[in-house]
Amino acid sequence: MYRHDNLHKVAAAALLTLLCMFPLNIGFSQENTNRSPRYLEDQEEYLLVKTEEYGMDETVSIFIGFHDRRIYYVGQPVEVEFQIVNHGLEPYLFLTSYNKLFTFDFDIRTTDNRLVEHSKEYTLDTTRFEPILNDKIALKKDELYGVRIDISRWFDLQEPGEYLISGLFYPNLKTGLESDIRIESENEIYLYLNPPYTDELALKKREDEIRKLKAESLPPYQVVEVMLRALQERDYEKYFIYIKVDEFIKQFKNSYSKYQAVKDSQKPAVEEEFKAYLRGENELEELRFAEHIPHDFEIEKTVIEKKNALVTVKETFQYINLIEEKRYTYQLHLFNDKWLVYSYSIVNLP
Repeated sequence: MYRHDNLHKVAAAALLTLLCMFPLNIGFSQENTNRSPRYLEDQEEYLLVKTEEYGMDETVSIFIGFHDRRIYYVGQPVEVEFQIVNHGLEPYLFLTSYNKLFTFDFDIRTTDNRLVEHSKEYTLDTTRFEPILNDKIALKKDELYGVRIDISRWFDLQEPGEYLISGLFYPNLKTGLESDIRIESENEIYLYLNPPYTDELALKKREDEIRKLKAESLPPYQVVEVMLRALQERDYEKYFIYIKVDEFIKQFKNSYSKYQAVKDSQKPAVEEEFKAYLRGENELEELRFAEHIPHDFEIEKTVIEKKNALVTVKETFQYINLIEEKRYTYQLHLFNDKWLVYSYSIVNLP
């Protein structure tokens, strides 16, 4: 049962009054999934059914599930999907508020049945004295309405441990009154919340990731894809995994001249200076290497001949209001069972 002290009851009553005064339509949630429900075109003809009928409607299914099942940590988002499906022949009518916390909620408990309280942010948002903007939604047969909610913002999930979560749907909005109709999800989900993601844990995870990438033998097209993703993210440690630096440097006039002029024992130092240029840390060349970082890209073709490969990529570059497309052809060679990029050419597209 939803709990409120006297102050909350007064605020809830005020909100309910405002709701009656401002039955506005504001548009369907942009986070809806699958097929969108059809809006009521004639509000006089299609009236919302009585609130008593909402809770008794057995043709509607309510489910919850994790949006992107992964390892969860204290202090990081935990996104849960809420889905409503109408299996009946008649349209299922309900209200949905612009602010999802007036339509949806959750019951979250520890495995020893301790209730997890709402967060301060949630409490403040539900007690503001302002109109509740809402839409009237009609779900026809087999139509689905869904939203994604970050429960880490709605609840005080500050302790690592195990939690059981069930969803709560308020088809006539949630006002905090005893008369609110509430439908519980048909399922509950299990959440294991790990301790906060520390810098030490992040470093270990990254070291493991780099070690794995170095050990993997990827096909040429995937080498280029991972390399370009790393370049977009300015993750040069990953980027350099796929570059044959002593060959790649030949395309850069100043760098290669400097590389040729030194003794073999000094070449590693020049390579490090060249890597610093690629990272944007010096002006070894006239053109910044950042000009080669695409906004988007599409791998078009891969050609492999024995130990050599060509990967053709259409890359899009965005400069404020200017958008340009270029075709890059990356040359790769199989060095010790690893495909590495050693050169590339560029063609400007019309």
